[in-house]
Amino acid sequence: MHEVEEVKAIHVKRYIQMRQETGTEQNITINNRIATLKVFFKYVVEEEYIDEADNPMRRIKNLKEDKRVIITFNDYEVSRIINDVKEETYSNIRDKLILIFLFETGIRVSELCNIKNIDIARKHILIHGKGSKERLVYISKTMRRYMRKYDEMKKARFKHKDADEIENYYFLDQSAAQLSRSRINKILKEHCRNVGVRKEIRCSPHDCRYYYAQKQLRNGIDVYSLSCLLGHFDTQNKTGYIRGCLPIINL
Repeated sequence: MHEVEEVKAIHVKRYIQMRQETGTEQNITINNRIATLKVFFKYVVEEEYIDEADNPMRRIKNLKEDKRVIITFNDYEVSRIINDVKEETYSNIRDKLILIFLFETGIRVSELCNIKNIDIARKHILIHGKGSKERLVYISKTMRRYMRKYDEMKKARFKHKDADEIENYYFLDQSAAQLSRSRINKILKEHCRNVGVRKEIRCSPHDCRYYYAQKQLRNGIDVYSLSCLLGHFDTQNKTGYIRGCLPIINL
């Protein structure tokens, strides 16, 4: 580790300048490289290979990034996507509820997959987010209506299975096992394709999250409360949900 002692801020600045001069990387990519270096030199300081005063990243600032306009679904597309799903079979009802969950709550697809039966209460759902953070999301009337339908269909679908053959996750595949992220991606893409969603939208579960965020902002929610709802902050609130959240889907 003796080499790190020789690295100075001027070397890092020259490296950044070189990456810019190649013209092949955007500032956001170079900023990711800067972030990696900051993490590395933080470790070096913590392990006492160098002093904090000698940390070459101490005064290195990120480059200015171009603001990206994120294009997501509009209300008409969301309504068409959800209504494209029939209500005839167990899979139909499950898929429709999954789409409603994604658009109504803005939860991550991994969070949706990991919802367990015990996480669901009468008015809210406990979400286990990144970094062991937990939050509650509100169950709207639309969600509740389709949750009842799904619960009935699920009970009938697996009535011949023993309890130990049914996994304890809320959303299950045809074998009573936890639904995968890839399957949820396919469900969304299939119905986006069916209704002709605009080509500039990727039709990923994260786009549902963008839609939710933009919709809540239009409804007047403040940024801090929205961040809590999206699971960006640990609110330390295990007994309630942000009441600024408004239902955004009417079926």
